[in-house]
Amino acid sequence: MAQDRDTMQSDYGHLLTLWTSGVRDYHSMLSDYLTANSIFVAVIGLLVSRESVDLPFTLVIVLLSMIGILMSVQMAIVLGRFSAQNSFWEWQLRGIEAMPEWRERKPVSGLYRIREHRETIVDETNEPRSFEPSWAFRQHRQWWAHRAISFPWFFGTIYGLFLLWGFTQVVRSSAISFE
Repeated sequence: MAQDRDTMQSDYGHLLTLWTSGVRDYHSMLSDYLTANSIFVAVIGLLVSRESVDLPFTLVIVLLSMIGILMSVQMAIVLGRFSAQNSFWEWQLRGIEAMPEWRERKPVSGLYRIREHRETIVDETNEPRSFEPSWAFRQHRQWWAHRAISFPWFFGTIYGLFLLWGFTQVVRSSAISFE
């Protein structure tokens, strides 16, 4: 019995490390993608804002826009995978915390109840005795939690508009050169 309890605590420790590392890596990756996409959009915007955009610059804009769209797709896949993986580790942790022989604190289950069900957590050994979900928890579920989808769509749309603009410029310059 002590062996099983030690194994369960060891598994819990390993899963907790995986989960916290995954959450950190997810946010780091999100920050990196936001930085890269912001730089790409700024560079393309600078090129578009030139008074007269020559064909070579237009082709660079088209190329950067296509790379940006690929980067947005990659962002959605990578962030989606990290999010699913972190949810899996969290699910495993809640499974251990739900076992009848688990006598330790249950922070992951509490976080889940606050985040997903907006339940107030009561702990008689703590001061204050209850922890209520704030406005931020409600907002997180409404839109911020979907950033693995919303940010790639946002940047992909911007790149798509730049790509459309670039193609119209290429067609326009081709039509002018044929006249």
